Amino acid sequence: MNYCPKCEIVIRGVKDCCPLCQGKVSEVPEDRQVSETSACMPFPVIERKVSSVTFIKIVTFLFLALEITFGMLNILFRKNVPWVSLVMLGIFVGWIDVLVAMYVRSNIIKLLTIEAYVACAVNCYVDYMTNMHGWSLAWVIPFILIGLGVITMTMAWIMRLRIGEFVAYIALDAAVSLLQLFPIYYDMNPVELPALICCACYMIFMAGIVVFRLRDLKSALGRRFNF
Repeated sequence: MNYCPKCEIVIRGVKDCCPLCQGKVSEVPEDRQVSETSACMPFPVIERKVSSVTFIKIVTFLFLALEITFGMLNILFRKNVPWVSLVMLGIFVGWIDVLVAMYVRSNIIKLLTIEAYVACAVNCYVDYMTNMHGWSLAWVIPFILIGLGVITMTMAWIMRLRIGEFVAYIALDAAVSLLQLFPIYYDMNPVELPALICCACYMIFMAGIVVFRLRDLKSALGRRFNF
C-alpha cells in the first residue's frame, strides 16, 4: 500500500501517483493505522441529494397524477359530487404553494405575501362556486389583508429590516386592499365594514409613508419595477 502525504489517504494497490492530486506517493507512515484506513474507500463517498429541480419535477408529477385521477372520478360521477372539484382545487393550490415556497424561500415576506394573495383568490373562487354568498368579500379577504400587514411589519421588526426593504410590499398590499371597493360599489359585499376598515388602515399607513418617508418609498419602488 502507498500513502499520499498531501491528501492524507492510504492508497490500495501499487500506484505511481495519487489518484486524487496526481502527486507522488510514499510508504505508509508508521504512525498511520493501516488496519483501520485500509478498510476505507480510496475516494470519499458523496451522498446523493435531491436537487430543487428534481424535487419540483416529483411534486409536479404527483400533482398531475392526482388531478388526472380526480378528473376521471368527476367524469365518472357526471359532476354530481361537488367535493371532487374542491379537492382538485386544493391540490392545485398546494402545488402552487410548493412552487412559491421553493422559488422565494429566501424572502419570507415575499413568500407570505404571495401565499396570502393565493388564499384570497381561492376563497373568492370557492365562494363563487357555492352560489356567491359574499362571505369571502365580507370577512375572509379583509382579515387576510389586515393580518398580512401586521405580519409583514412584525417580520420586518424581528429581522431589523430598513423601511426601504419592505415598504414596497406594504404599498402593494395597500393597492390590493383598494380592490375591495369595487364589490362594495356594485353591492356584492353583504357586510362592508371590515373591507372599509381594511382600506382605511392601509391608506392611513401609506399616507404616513408618503409624508415622512417618500424617498424610501420611491427608492423601493424603483428597485422593484426598474424605474
